[in-house]
Amino acid sequence: MGLALSGCSGGEAPGPTAPARPAQPTAATKAAPASAPEPAPPPYVYEAKGRRDPFSPLIAPRVAEDKTRPKPGLAGLNVNELKLAGIIWESHASFALVEAPNGAGYVLRVNDIVGENARVTDITPEAVTFEVKDVRSGAAASQPARTRVVELRLKKEG
Repeated sequence: MGLALSGCSGGEAPGPTAPARPAQPTAATKAAPASAPEPAPPPYVYEAKGRRDPFSPLIAPRVAEDKTRPKPGLAGLNVNELKLAGIIWESHASFALVEAPNGAGYVLRVNDIVGENARVTDITPEAVTFEVKDVRSGAAASQPARTRVVELRLKKEG
């Protein structure tokens, strides 16, 4: 049975090595002419040639509009659904306070739009008036749309 040992003979612990200095250019390297830069390779263009693009997803996400979802706020309401809760009347401005069927309250001013086809035309101390365009399916586009006036009145207490 033999045992072999090896070690460093120097007695000092190895330390960090000094960074190598760059080689000084020699006369042979100084005399060499600088070469022209290599031209950039042409950009890669994928030619489908009847094949699908390998970078496009296999399953396309569905981005279809949901027509059944109601619009939020006043845009999703009909004038006939609103209940007139109050009117704030001042000399320079007037506001109508209306309530939706779900209990949400809204403040209306003249020219505000309700739903897809109604506009506030007048606010008096007793009522708010809407101009409603009749939406007729299948009607010719050349005919002007008919409008009707809808008025919501405050209910008298007592």
